[in-house]
Amino acid sequence: MHVLFVAQYGYLAASSRTRVFDYLPLLREAGITTEVVVVVSDAWVRRLNAGGLTNRLMYYWVAWFRTWYIGLSCIWRAKQYDALFIQKVLFPSPIPKLLRRHRHKVLFDFDDAIFTLETVGTGWLNQARHRRRQRGLPAMLQAAGCAVVENAYTTEYAQQFCPQVVRITGPIDTVRYAPAEQVVKDEVVLGWIGSPTTTAYLDLIREPLAELGRRYPNVTLCLIGASDFKFDGLPVTPHAWDLNTEVAHLRQFDIGLMPLPDDRFTRGKGGYKLLQYMALGLPVVASPVEINREIVDDGENGFWADTSDDWVRCLSRLIEDVDLRQRMGQAGRKKMERDFSLQQSSQRLFGILQSFVQT
Repeated sequence: MHVLFVAQYGYLAASSRTRVFDYLPLLREAGITTEVVVVVSDAWVRRLNAGGLTNRLMYYWVAWFRTWYIGLSCIWRAKQYDALFIQKVLFPSPIPKLLRRHRHKVLFDFDDAIFTLETVGTGWLNQARHRRRQRGLPAMLQAAGCAVVENAYTTEYAQQFCPQVVRITGPIDTVRYAPAEQVVKDEVVLGWIGSPTTTAYLDLIREPLAELGRRYPNVTLCLIGASDFKFDGLPVTPHAWDLNTEVAHLRQFDIGLMPLPDDRFTRGKGGYKLLQYMALGLPVVASPVEINREIVDDGENGFWADTSDDWVRCLSRLIEDVDLRQRMGQAGRKKMERDFSLQQSSQRLFGILQSFVQT
């Protein structure tokens, strides 16, 4: 079997890394020949993140040109492949309509609710992106014979436009994300990993964190990938996100946090930070939003926390009880290995590709 993977971003982007690049070695071991093309390279994403109007305009021009070029190339070269696996790329019209003639070969994968935005009403550029997504995602799903999604919420959306929808949540590489040796210490580290755009979710638990800071002088907060988070409630240790140091910094955590608002965008999330925490053997406390309810078994490998009182109560139990932290962490690790590991998910994707190509 010969499969072309088309990714929106390079290896440093979590969606491309976990849902394309991490699969490739395991798929090749299974006998699948793979080829990958990327719309926007890591270098161009770094240039965008560096800021400045020139960088931004150059980035969007390159992204627009590459999207057209790769879309037309997919149509032209489709006969060379048994399947086209398109991850998150929204080709402009009329490319999706032209792709429909190869629908029996096209799988479209998307993580998150990319049919909307976190801040739809902010600025003309966001409005334009929102309109593009609202038109582009249905068009891509209609061009595909199979959609691969992360949770029930995005499954329901995809089923409106695509005849076959399958779910693969995550996956998480449980070899790379392995628990560290346990060290006895007095300090308890509450940890969060994310991005500058999702740092705002931490505002949901400002008051609970401040209350915990008043109750427990040995508690600190460690943040990976956050923007500047102004908080005086307890000591904060920030780390810039880097793929090479990510696991080492995550291993500093004792408890993983995932606060979320409940809205159209967050209901589409795949809960990846929960998978990271739990693969490392950490207990978690999370807002009970969509996929979080499936990943976290309340009271077994973590807690659901809806209100501020919930967050204080659940975190207090874990802070005070090291044995509870260990039991929950071990239960979470077992669940990751059983249900969400890269090895399990790659076998599932291999089966999906085989079944799809044979029909």
